[in-house]
Amino acid sequence: MSNTTIAIIGAGPYGLSLAAHLASKNIEHRIFGRPMQFWSKIAEAGDGRFLKSYCFGTNLSSPQPGFSFADYNRPRGLETFEPCSMGNFTAYGQWFQQKNVPWSEPVDVARVTSQNDGFDLTLVNGERLAASQVVVATGLARFARVPKVFASLPAELVTHTSNIDSFASFKGMSVAVIGAGQSALEGAALLHEAGAEPQLLVREDKLLWHARIAPHGRSLYQRLRSPISGLGSGPRAWALTHFPGVMHRMPEQWRTRFVKKHLPAEGAWWLRERLENRVPVNLLTTVVGAREVGGRVELRLRDGKNGSERQVNVDHVVAGSGYDIDVEHLNFLDTRLRSRIQTIERSPRLNGNFESSVKGLHFIGPMSAMSFGPLFRFVVGAGFTAKTVSTHLEAQASYAPIRVEVTSAA
Repeated sequence: MSNTTIAIIGAGPYGLSLAAHLASKNIEHRIFGRPMQFWSKIAEAGDGRFLKSYCFGTNLSSPQPGFSFADYNRPRGLETFEPCSMGNFTAYGQWFQQKNVPWSEPVDVARVTSQNDGFDLTLVNGERLAASQVVVATGLARFARVPKVFASLPAELVTHTSNIDSFASFKGMSVAVIGAGQSALEGAALLHEAGAEPQLLVREDKLLWHARIAPHGRSLYQRLRSPISGLGSGPRAWALTHFPGVMHRMPEQWRTRFVKKHLPAEGAWWLRERLENRVPVNLLTTVVGAREVGGRVELRLRDGKNGSERQVNVDHVVAGSGYDIDVEHLNFLDTRLRSRIQTIERSPRLNGNFESSVKGLHFIGPMSAMSFGPLFRFVVGAGFTAKTVSTHLEAQASYAPIRVEVTSAA
Protein backbone atom coordinates (compact mmCIF):
# COMPACT_ATOMS: atom_id res chain seq x y z
CA MET A 1 0.00 0.00 0.00
CA SER A 2 1.35 3.42 -0.97
CA ASN A 3 1.07 6.50 1.23
CA THR A 4 0.20 10.15 0.65
CA THR A 5 -0.48 13.05 2.94
CA ILE A 6 -3.55 14.41 1.18
CA ALA A 7 -5.88 12.77 -1.36
CA ILE A 8 -8.14 15.02 -3.45
CA ILE A 9 -11.08 13.16 -4.98
CA GLY A 10 -12.30 15.03 -8.04
CA ALA A 11 -10.50 17.00 -10.76
CA GLY A 12 -13.07 19.66 -11.52
CA PRO A 13 -12.70 23.40 -10.83
CA TYR A 14 -12.48 23.05 -7.03
CA GLY A 15 -10.18 20.04 -6.94
CA LEU A 16 -7.77 21.46 -9.51
CA SER A 17 -7.71 24.83 -7.76
CA LEU A 18 -6.89 23.25 -4.42
CA ALA A 19 -4.13 21.13 -5.97
CA ALA A 20 -2.57 24.23 -7.54
CA HIS A 21 -2.51 25.99 -4.16
CA LEU A 22 -1.14 22.96 -2.31
CA ALA A 23 1.64 22.68 -4.89
CA SER A 24 2.59 26.33 -4.40
CA LYS A 25 3.12 25.51 -0.71
CA ASN A 26 5.07 22.33 -1.50
CA ILE A 27 2.46 20.20 0.27
CA GLU A 28 2.45 16.53 -0.70
CA HIS A 29 -0.80 15.38 -2.27
CA ARG A 30 -2.40 13.29 -5.01
CA ILE A 31 -5.46 14.27 -7.02
CA PHE A 32 -7.74 11.70 -8.68
CA GLY A 33 -10.34 11.99 -11.42
CA ARG A 34 -10.63 12.86 -15.10
CA PRO A 35 -10.14 16.63 -15.47
CA MET A 36 -13.41 18.53 -16.03
CA GLN A 37 -15.33 15.29 -16.64
CA PHE A 38 -18.74 16.63 -15.55
CA TRP A 39 -18.45 19.76 -17.70
CA SER A 40 -17.08 17.83 -20.65
CA LYS A 41 -20.10 15.51 -20.71
CA ILE A 42 -22.52 18.43 -20.61
CA ALA A 43 -20.66 20.25 -23.40
CA GLU A 44 -20.52 17.19 -25.65
CA ALA A 45 -24.27 16.52 -25.45
CA GLY A 46 -25.06 19.32 -27.88
CA ASP A 47 -23.88 22.59 -29.36
CA GLY A 48 -25.23 25.87 -28.08
CA ARG A 49 -24.70 25.26 -24.36
CA PHE A 50 -23.43 28.29 -22.50
CA LEU A 51 -22.53 29.25 -18.97
CA LYS A 52 -25.11 31.22 -17.04
CA SER A 53 -22.37 32.95 -15.07
CA TYR A 54 -20.10 35.79 -16.17
CA CYS A 55 -16.81 34.67 -17.68
CA PHE A 56 -14.72 36.85 -15.35
CA GLY A 57 -16.36 35.16 -12.36
CA THR A 58 -15.79 31.60 -13.58
CA ASN A 59 -12.12 31.14 -12.81
CA LEU A 60 -10.15 28.23 -11.53
CA SER A 61 -7.73 29.52 -8.92
CA SER A 62 -3.95 29.52 -9.22
CA PRO A 63 -1.45 31.34 -6.98
CA GLN A 64 0.33 32.42 -10.17
CA PRO A 65 -1.22 35.15 -12.36
CA GLY A 66 -2.31 34.55 -15.92
CA PHE A 67 -4.68 31.60 -15.46
CA SER A 68 -8.15 33.18 -15.32
CA PHE A 69 -10.89 32.32 -17.82
CA ALA A 70 -10.46 35.74 -19.41
CA ASP A 71 -6.68 35.14 -19.66
CA TYR A 72 -7.45 31.97 -21.60
CA ASN A 73 -10.11 33.53 -23.83
CA ARG A 74 -8.58 36.90 -24.68
CA PRO A 75 -5.64 35.75 -26.84
CA ARG A 76 -7.96 33.32 -28.63
CA GLY A 77 -10.45 36.02 -29.56
CA LEU A 78 -13.17 34.50 -27.36
CA GLU A 79 -15.80 36.14 -25.17
CA THR A 80 -14.59 37.47 -21.81
CA PHE A 81 -17.91 38.66 -20.32
CA GLU A 82 -20.91 36.60 -21.49
CA PRO A 83 -22.07 34.25 -22.82
CA CYS A 84 -19.23 31.74 -22.84
CA SER A 85 -19.78 28.24 -24.14
CA MET A 86 -19.50 25.22 -21.86
CA GLY A 87 -17.22 23.61 -24.40
CA ASN A 88 -14.90 26.58 -24.12
CA PHE A 89 -15.02 26.45 -20.32
CA THR A 90 -14.18 22.75 -20.42
CA ALA A 91 -11.19 23.44 -22.66
CA TYR A 92 -10.09 26.20 -20.28
CA GLY A 93 -10.24 23.84 -17.29
CA GLN A 94 -8.21 21.21 -19.12
CA TRP A 95 -5.66 23.86 -20.15
CA PHE A 96 -5.47 24.99 -16.50
CA GLN A 97 -4.86 21.39 -15.42
CA GLN A 98 -2.09 20.87 -17.97
CA LYS A 99 -0.35 24.08 -16.95
CA ASN A 100 -0.86 23.96 -13.17
CA VAL A 101 -1.67 20.38 -12.13
CA PRO A 102 -0.02 18.05 -14.69
CA TRP A 103 0.40 15.35 -12.03
CA SER A 104 -3.38 14.77 -11.67
CA GLU A 105 -4.29 11.11 -12.13
CA PRO A 106 -7.25 10.29 -14.44
CA VAL A 107 -8.46 7.40 -12.31
CA ASP A 108 -11.50 7.24 -10.06
CA VAL A 109 -11.60 6.38 -6.38
CA ALA A 110 -13.71 3.28 -5.76
CA ARG A 111 -13.73 3.22 -1.96
CA VAL A 112 -12.67 5.23 1.08
CA THR A 113 -12.61 3.77 4.59
CA SER A 114 -11.53 5.29 7.88
CA GLN A 115 -8.52 3.64 9.50
CA ASN A 116 -6.88 4.72 12.77
CA ASP A 117 -5.93 8.40 12.34
CA GLY A 118 -6.39 8.45 8.57
CA PHE A 119 -8.04 6.86 5.59
CA ASP A 120 -7.55 3.94 3.22
CA LEU A 121 -8.39 4.52 -0.43
CA THR A 122 -8.88 1.95 -3.17
CA LEU A 123 -8.72 3.13 -6.78
CA VAL A 124 -10.68 1.51 -9.60
CA ASN A 125 -7.40 0.18 -11.00
CA GLY A 126 -6.88 -1.78 -7.78
CA GLU A 127 -4.21 0.42 -6.20
CA ARG A 128 -4.55 1.02 -2.47
CA LEU A 129 -3.12 3.97 -0.58
CA ALA A 130 -3.25 5.53 2.85
CA ALA A 131 -3.93 9.24 3.40
CA SER A 132 -4.01 11.39 6.50
CA GLN A 133 -6.43 13.88 4.89
CA VAL A 134 -9.12 13.41 2.23
CA VAL A 135 -10.78 16.24 0.32
CA VAL A 136 -13.96 15.35 -1.57
CA ALA A 137 -14.36 17.63 -4.60
CA THR A 138 -16.68 15.59 -6.81
CA GLY A 139 -19.03 18.46 -7.67
CA LEU A 140 -22.62 17.81 -8.74
CA ALA A 141 -22.15 14.60 -10.72
CA ARG A 142 -23.78 12.28 -8.15
CA PHE A 143 -26.61 14.57 -7.11
CA ALA A 144 -28.91 14.94 -10.12
CA ARG A 145 -32.46 15.16 -8.78
CA VAL A 146 -35.34 13.44 -10.56
CA PRO A 147 -38.74 14.09 -8.90
CA LYS A 148 -40.13 11.11 -7.02
CA VAL A 149 -43.25 11.06 -9.18
CA PHE A 150 -41.10 9.51 -11.93
CA ALA A 151 -39.55 6.83 -9.71
CA SER A 152 -41.66 4.01 -11.18
CA LEU A 153 -40.68 4.77 -14.78
CA PRO A 154 -38.04 2.63 -16.52
CA ALA A 155 -34.67 4.36 -16.67
CA GLU A 156 -34.82 4.51 -20.48
CA LEU A 157 -37.90 6.78 -20.34
CA VAL A 158 -36.70 9.52 -17.99
CA THR A 159 -33.38 11.40 -18.04
CA HIS A 160 -31.93 14.26 -16.03
CA THR A 161 -30.57 17.08 -18.19
CA SER A 162 -27.04 16.48 -16.92
CA ASN A 163 -27.19 12.82 -17.99
CA ILE A 164 -28.14 13.42 -21.61
CA ASP A 165 -25.40 12.10 -23.88
CA SER A 166 -26.79 13.59 -27.09
CA PHE A 167 -29.77 15.87 -27.69
CA ALA A 168 -29.71 14.72 -31.31
CA SER A 169 -30.82 11.25 -30.18
CA PHE A 170 -34.27 12.72 -29.35
CA LYS A 171 -34.97 13.83 -32.93
CA GLY A 172 -38.59 13.19 -33.85
CA MET A 173 -39.60 12.34 -30.27
CA SER A 174 -42.18 14.10 -28.09
CA VAL A 175 -40.54 15.12 -24.82
CA ALA A 176 -41.91 16.59 -21.59
CA VAL A 177 -39.33 18.83 -19.96
CA ILE A 178 -39.83 19.41 -16.24
CA GLY A 179 -38.68 22.65 -14.57
CA ALA A 180 -38.32 26.41 -14.96
CA GLY A 181 -34.60 26.92 -14.29
CA GLN A 182 -31.71 27.32 -16.68
CA SER A 183 -31.13 23.60 -17.23
CA ALA A 184 -34.78 22.93 -18.06
CA LEU A 185 -35.12 25.96 -20.34
CA GLU A 186 -31.84 25.25 -22.10
CA GLY A 187 -32.73 21.58 -22.40
CA ALA A 188 -36.05 22.43 -24.05
CA ALA A 189 -34.34 24.80 -26.50
CA LEU A 190 -31.68 22.24 -27.40
CA LEU A 191 -34.30 19.53 -27.91
CA HIS A 192 -36.24 21.80 -30.25
CA GLU A 193 -33.08 22.69 -32.17
CA ALA A 194 -32.23 18.98 -32.47
CA GLY A 195 -35.57 18.21 -34.13
CA ALA A 196 -37.50 16.90 -31.11
CA GLU A 197 -40.97 18.09 -30.04
CA PRO A 198 -40.50 19.32 -26.46
CA GLN A 199 -43.02 20.96 -24.15
CA LEU A 200 -42.23 22.59 -20.83
CA LEU A 201 -44.18 21.69 -17.70
CA VAL A 202 -43.78 24.46 -15.13
CA ARG A 203 -45.34 24.70 -11.67
CA GLU A 204 -44.86 28.48 -11.47
CA ASP A 205 -47.22 31.03 -13.01
CA LYS A 206 -44.52 32.54 -15.23
CA LEU A 207 -40.97 32.10 -16.46
CA LEU A 208 -38.29 34.40 -15.07
CA TRP A 209 -35.45 35.75 -17.20
CA HIS A 210 -32.26 37.58 -16.37
CA ALA A 211 -31.96 41.02 -17.91
CA ARG A 212 -28.96 41.72 -20.08
CA ILE A 213 -26.38 43.98 -18.43
CA ALA A 214 -23.84 45.85 -20.52
CA PRO A 215 -20.42 45.71 -18.81
CA HIS A 216 -19.43 49.16 -20.09
CA GLY A 217 -21.07 52.57 -20.28
CA ARG A 218 -22.96 52.27 -16.99
CA SER A 219 -23.46 55.43 -14.95
CA LEU A 220 -22.08 55.78 -11.43
CA TYR A 221 -25.63 55.45 -10.09
CA GLN A 222 -26.14 52.19 -12.01
CA ARG A 223 -22.83 50.79 -10.80
CA LEU A 224 -23.66 51.65 -7.18
CA ARG A 225 -27.27 50.49 -7.36
CA SER A 226 -26.50 47.21 -9.12
CA PRO A 227 -22.80 46.35 -8.96
CA ILE A 228 -21.60 43.48 -11.13
CA SER A 229 -19.80 40.63 -9.38
CA GLY A 230 -18.85 37.05 -10.06
CA LEU A 231 -22.18 35.83 -8.64
CA GLY A 232 -24.31 38.21 -10.70
CA SER A 233 -25.56 41.76 -10.35
CA GLY A 234 -26.95 43.61 -7.34
CA PRO A 235 -25.76 44.45 -3.81
CA ARG A 236 -26.53 41.00 -2.39
CA ALA A 237 -24.50 39.19 -5.05
CA TRP A 238 -21.68 41.71 -4.61
CA ALA A 239 -21.59 41.17 -0.82
CA LEU A 240 -21.63 37.38 -1.13
CA THR A 241 -18.77 37.51 -3.63
CA HIS A 242 -16.55 39.95 -1.75
CA PHE A 243 -17.12 38.55 1.75
CA PRO A 244 -17.26 34.81 1.07
CA GLY A 245 -16.58 33.67 4.64
CA VAL A 246 -19.28 35.71 6.36
CA MET A 247 -22.16 33.32 5.69
CA HIS A 248 -20.43 30.55 7.65
CA ARG A 249 -20.63 32.72 10.79
CA MET A 250 -24.38 33.24 10.47
CA PRO A 251 -26.89 31.20 12.52
CA GLU A 252 -27.39 27.84 10.84
CA GLN A 253 -31.17 28.04 10.65
CA TRP A 254 -31.08 31.46 8.96
CA ARG A 255 -28.28 30.43 6.60
CA THR A 256 -30.12 27.26 5.55
CA ARG A 257 -33.26 29.22 4.64
CA PHE A 258 -31.18 31.76 2.74
CA VAL A 259 -29.34 29.12 0.71
CA LYS A 260 -32.63 27.45 -0.23
CA LYS A 261 -34.34 30.65 -1.35
CA HIS A 262 -31.45 32.52 -2.95
CA LEU A 263 -31.48 32.62 -6.75
CA PRO A 264 -34.91 31.45 -7.91
CA ALA A 265 -35.36 29.42 -11.08
CA GLU A 266 -34.46 31.75 -13.95
CA GLY A 267 -33.18 31.65 -17.48
CA ALA A 268 -30.34 33.62 -19.05
CA TRP A 269 -31.26 36.52 -21.34
CA TRP A 270 -29.48 34.99 -24.33
CA LEU A 271 -31.61 31.84 -24.10
CA ARG A 272 -34.99 33.57 -24.25
CA GLU A 273 -35.26 34.02 -28.03
CA ARG A 274 -34.32 30.36 -28.53
CA LEU A 275 -37.34 29.27 -26.48
CA GLU A 276 -40.22 31.73 -26.71
CA ASN A 277 -42.65 31.08 -29.58
CA ARG A 278 -40.74 27.89 -30.33
CA VAL A 279 -41.50 25.57 -27.40
CA PRO A 280 -44.97 25.20 -25.79
CA VAL A 281 -44.93 26.24 -22.12
CA ASN A 282 -47.52 24.85 -19.69
CA LEU A 283 -47.59 27.14 -16.66
CA LEU A 284 -49.17 26.28 -13.29
CA THR A 285 -48.80 22.62 -14.21
CA THR A 286 -47.78 19.90 -11.77
CA VAL A 287 -47.06 16.28 -12.64
CA VAL A 288 -49.00 14.19 -10.12
CA GLY A 289 -48.65 10.80 -11.79
CA ALA A 290 -46.49 9.00 -14.34
CA ARG A 291 -46.57 5.50 -15.74
CA GLU A 292 -45.34 3.52 -18.72
CA VAL A 293 -47.95 2.68 -21.34
CA GLY A 294 -46.84 0.79 -24.41
CA GLY A 295 -43.26 1.94 -24.22
CA ARG A 296 -44.26 5.61 -23.79
CA VAL A 297 -44.98 7.78 -20.76
CA GLU A 298 -48.47 8.70 -19.65
CA LEU A 299 -48.41 11.79 -17.44
CA ARG A 300 -51.22 12.94 -15.20
CA LEU A 301 -51.10 16.72 -14.92
CA ARG A 302 -52.88 19.00 -12.44
CA ASP A 303 -53.80 22.59 -13.24
CA GLY A 304 -52.66 24.86 -10.42
CA LYS A 305 -55.43 27.37 -11.10
CA ASN A 306 -58.58 25.24 -10.93
CA GLY A 307 -57.29 21.83 -9.77
CA SER A 308 -58.48 20.00 -12.88
CA GLU A 309 -56.47 17.08 -14.20
CA ARG A 310 -55.60 15.87 -17.69
CA GLN A 311 -53.40 13.25 -19.29
CA VAL A 312 -50.55 13.72 -21.74
CA ASN A 313 -48.59 11.00 -23.51
CA VAL A 314 -44.98 11.56 -24.54
CA ASP A 315 -42.07 9.48 -25.72
CA HIS A 316 -39.69 10.65 -22.98
CA VAL A 317 -39.37 12.81 -19.87
CA VAL A 318 -36.41 15.12 -19.31
CA ALA A 319 -35.98 16.38 -15.75
CA GLY A 320 -34.42 19.83 -15.47
CA SER A 321 -35.04 19.69 -11.76
CA GLY A 322 -31.65 20.62 -10.40
CA TYR A 323 -29.53 18.85 -7.84
CA ASP A 324 -30.02 17.54 -4.32
CA ILE A 325 -26.86 17.26 -2.23
CA ASP A 326 -27.01 14.12 -0.11
CA VAL A 327 -24.04 12.52 1.65
CA GLU A 328 -25.68 9.12 1.21
CA HIS A 329 -25.16 9.38 -2.55
CA LEU A 330 -21.38 9.38 -2.07
CA ASN A 331 -21.27 5.60 -2.21
CA PHE A 332 -17.49 5.49 -2.60
CA LEU A 333 -17.37 6.49 1.07
CA ASP A 334 -17.71 3.45 3.32
CA THR A 335 -21.13 3.11 4.96
CA ARG A 336 -19.67 3.45 8.47
CA LEU A 337 -17.72 6.51 7.40
CA ARG A 338 -20.83 8.16 5.95
CA SER A 339 -22.75 7.47 9.16
CA ARG A 340 -20.23 9.58 11.12
CA ILE A 341 -20.68 12.67 8.96
CA GLN A 342 -22.98 15.20 10.62
CA THR A 343 -25.26 16.91 8.14
CA ILE A 344 -27.34 20.01 7.43
CA GLU A 345 -30.26 19.15 5.15
CA ARG A 346 -28.30 16.04 4.03
CA SER A 347 -25.25 18.16 3.16
CA PRO A 348 -22.11 17.73 5.29
CA ARG A 349 -21.82 20.13 8.21
CA LEU A 350 -18.43 21.83 7.89
CA ASN A 351 -16.25 23.96 10.14
CA GLY A 352 -14.49 27.12 8.97
CA ASN A 353 -11.80 25.03 7.27
CA PHE A 354 -14.27 22.97 5.21
CA GLU A 355 -13.64 19.98 7.51
CA SER A 356 -16.53 17.68 8.42
CA SER A 357 -17.32 16.05 11.76
CA VAL A 358 -14.90 13.27 10.70
CA LYS A 359 -11.44 14.59 11.42
CA GLY A 360 -9.39 14.91 8.25
CA LEU A 361 -12.36 14.55 5.88
CA HIS A 362 -13.14 17.74 3.93
CA PHE A 363 -15.83 18.64 1.39
CA ILE A 364 -15.51 21.47 -1.12
CA GLY A 365 -17.57 22.82 -3.99
CA PRO A 366 -21.41 22.61 -4.02
CA MET A 367 -21.34 20.20 -1.08
CA SER A 368 -20.15 23.10 1.10
CA ALA A 369 -23.01 25.48 0.20
CA MET A 370 -25.18 24.69 3.24
CA SER A 371 -22.27 25.57 5.52
CA PHE A 372 -20.82 28.49 3.54
CA GLY A 373 -23.62 29.91 1.41
CA PRO A 374 -24.83 29.93 -2.22
CA LEU A 375 -21.55 31.34 -3.60
CA PHE A 376 -20.08 27.86 -3.32
CA ARG A 377 -22.58 26.34 -5.70
CA PHE A 378 -20.61 28.09 -8.42
CA VAL A 379 -17.04 28.13 -9.70
CA VAL A 380 -16.58 31.64 -8.30
CA GLY A 381 -16.15 30.13 -4.82
CA ALA A 382 -13.11 28.05 -5.83
CA GLY A 383 -10.54 30.74 -5.01
CA PHE A 384 -11.62 31.32 -1.41
CA THR A 385 -11.97 27.59 -0.86
CA ALA A 386 -8.53 26.69 -2.25
CA LYS A 387 -6.81 29.38 -0.20
CA THR A 388 -8.65 28.47 3.00
CA VAL A 389 -8.18 24.70 2.77
CA SER A 390 -4.54 24.84 1.62
CA THR A 391 -3.65 27.22 4.47
CA HIS A 392 -5.40 24.95 6.97
CA LEU A 393 -3.67 21.82 5.69
CA GLU A 394 -0.30 23.57 5.70
CA ALA A 395 -0.76 24.30 9.38
CA GLN A 396 -1.70 20.73 10.32
CA ALA A 397 1.79 19.26 10.30
CA SER A 398 5.22 19.44 8.75
CA TYR A 399 4.85 17.88 5.33
CA ALA A 400 7.57 16.36 3.23
CA PRO A 401 8.10 18.80 0.34
CA ILE A 402 7.57 17.80 -3.26
CA ARG A 403 9.20 19.26 -6.31
CA VAL A 404 6.60 20.95 -8.50
CA GLU A 405 7.15 22.70 -11.83
CA VAL A 406 4.42 25.03 -13.05
CA THR A 407 4.61 26.07 -16.67
CA SER A 408 3.84 29.57 -17.92
CA ALA A 409 0.38 30.54 -19.06
CA ALA A 410 1.55 31.28 -22.60
